[in-house]
Amino acid sequence: MILNHTVEALMERRSIRSYRSEQISEEELTDVLKAGKYAPSAMGRQARHFTVIQNKGLLSDICAAMQGAIEDPFYGAPTVIVLSAPADARFAPEDTSCAIMNLMLAAHSYGLGTCFIGCVRDILREPAFQSRLKLPEGYIPYSCITLGYPKEHAEPPVPRRTDDVSYVR
Repeated sequence: MILNHTVEALMERRSIRSYRSEQISEEELTDVLKAGKYAPSAMGRQARHFTVIQNKGLLSDICAAMQGAIEDPFYGAPTVIVLSAPADARFAPEDTSCAIMNLMLAAHSYGLGTCFIGCVRDILREPAFQSRLKLPEGYIPYSCITLGYPKEHAEPPVPRRTDDVSYVR
């Protein structure tokens, strides 16, 4: 099978759940965010907002608000990026998910680790956290990712299903 670099990156990227404590560089962060901004969006509206959290106190408060459901939903990552969109945006989940994937692939290209985190969405939607996230008026969080230097190399991918494609020709 012949793979180009993009397809190879898609197949190699793994979810990382263990990070080194050192912060990523500003250049890496800027480039990763730029890639996220180039993700497709419904009607080209780009109705999404990126909130970069590197404040350990805020990350700890979010973990505490989980009330023991999971000890550290961010797996020790030094950076978390929250994707928000207008509460009334019809395609907000799709728009934010497209941006998340671009962020993850760009991070992978720099040797950074990421993991999609969905379990904190409801906590982040609480008014106390929304104000701390500095969201634009009328925006709510949809999803987030962890971002940082992996502590160890990821395991190789598990085999993928072969019975999950139908063709209508």
